[in-house]
Amino acid sequence: MAIEQRPRRVRSRLVLVGAVFVVGLGLLYPAHWLFHPWGAPFRPGLVGYWQGEVPFGSGDSRTMVLRLRDEVGGGDEGSEIGGSATVCEAGQSVTYEISGDATNYRGTRFWLNAQPTGAAAGLYLGRLNGAWDGRDGLTVSTSLLRIDPDGAAGFATPDAPPVSFQLGRASEADFTGACDG
Repeated sequence: MAIEQRPRRVRSRLVLVGAVFVVGLGLLYPAHWLFHPWGAPFRPGLVGYWQGEVPFGSGDSRTMVLRLRDEVGGGDEGSEIGGSATVCEAGQSVTYEISGDATNYRGTRFWLNAQPTGAAAGLYLGRLNGAWDGRDGLTVSTSLLRIDPDGAAGFATPDAPPVSFQLGRASEADFTGACDG
């Protein structure tokens, strides 16, 4: 009889360990969204797709689409926010890798590094400083960067104030088709 009870105890302990693991996971995800409500999937948040027009100069307004992801606990260099952006120019587009952090609990203030992929000579977005209205709008400011043909980089106009622009909530289709027309 003692031999038959031993496997039952082992099974009971395995079931208990499994139950503790499942309950732990069930608490982990809601706790994550409790501390980072801007990334919660069950309501509109800072994460998602955004679209708007960025003024690159007099008469030079370019469409920008932005995708933000919650990277808390898994992003590069400890960034809370990851993603990508595309700025549409005449006949071409510039893609950026995005990383950054929310600077307050609700995510209504944030900053993002915009790293162009395959940057050639031209004007590019710098660091993006933003405010989220808690619903469907972002206000973003940046100083434009200029990369010269020899690869030298600097601010496009060192004394100019930052460029400010608005982005509105968009869809994945807006993001993928932004530069098609």
